[in-house]
Amino acid sequence: MSLPAATMPDPPYDASVATATKPRTDSQNSSSPADEREKVARNAKSDRLNPKEHGAYAILGIPLVAALIISGLTPETVLVAIAAVAAFLAHEPLLIISGSRGKRARESTPFVTRTLIVRLSIAVVCGTTAFCLSGNATRFGLIACVVFASLEFVISTGGHNRTLAAQLLGIGGLALPSAVVLLAGGIEITTAVQFWLIWFAGRVATTVSVRSTITRHKISATAWAKRTCDILLFISFLACFAGIGIGSSLWIVTIPMLLAATVMRITTPHPKHMKQIGWSLLMVNILSGVVAIGAWNYF
Repeated sequence: MSLPAATMPDPPYDASVATATKPRTDSQNSSSPADEREKVARNAKSDRLNPKEHGAYAILGIPLVAALIISGLTPETVLVAIAAVAAFLAHEPLLIISGSRGKRARESTPFVTRTLIVRLSIAVVCGTTAFCLSGNATRFGLIACVVFASLEFVISTGGHNRTLAAQLLGIGGLALPSAVVLLAGGIEITTAVQFWLIWFAGRVATTVSVRSTITRHKISATAWAKRTCDILLFISFLACFAGIGIGSSLWIVTIPMLLAATVMRITTPHPKHMKQIGWSLLMVNILSGVVAIGAWNYF
């Protein structure tokens, strides 16, 4: 016979159940300030392992994406692209380990060795696989990429990474993987080389116009430095107009970059507006990438 509900005895107290069902307080739900500071510091340290030259991301990425869209996604093209990005991301950890960024940078990035090993391993594995799967033209292009990367590393470790020569070498090396992607996708050599020259000439024009802007606001700048920028800008214009003149539709890709270079050279904005200039050049590069895809598909 069962007791009425009102007279049923209470169940025995179970501390484990009470603890499990006890609602969490706000202090338990939210992390402590110390945890938040540690998380922010960890994210900041990981950011230090990425390349600091923000313009380099666009120089590498936009032509690379355009080349992938033009040539199509195949095992060879994807492997080349992954190898290029991984090698690019390995550049900063390599400089830190070599001591080029200083002792403080080395001490503040405890995971730099592991990061370098991971990124270099991806670059080597993907690059080697692409080398084995591809034809001779692609293999030659991959070797050229390694040569450019090696020269850039030597210049950077020597403390000359901010010189004009180093910047021009960097532009050539960062634009080269897009041409190799085209080769891996079966595009003929002359077209791939032309694609590389287009991005190289256009980026040289914008780069020297930025350097010219900075130089003209420096009291210590020499007249030769100013003339050098103007000469290189003139040569870039000649190369681009020559490409357009021979009837190759791909060279219209350089028009947005040439217009941006012209505006900067004429207006010579103050270096304090460099952040806005950088974002503007990013938009110009994206526009050139869209033009490259359109020119390939419709001309």
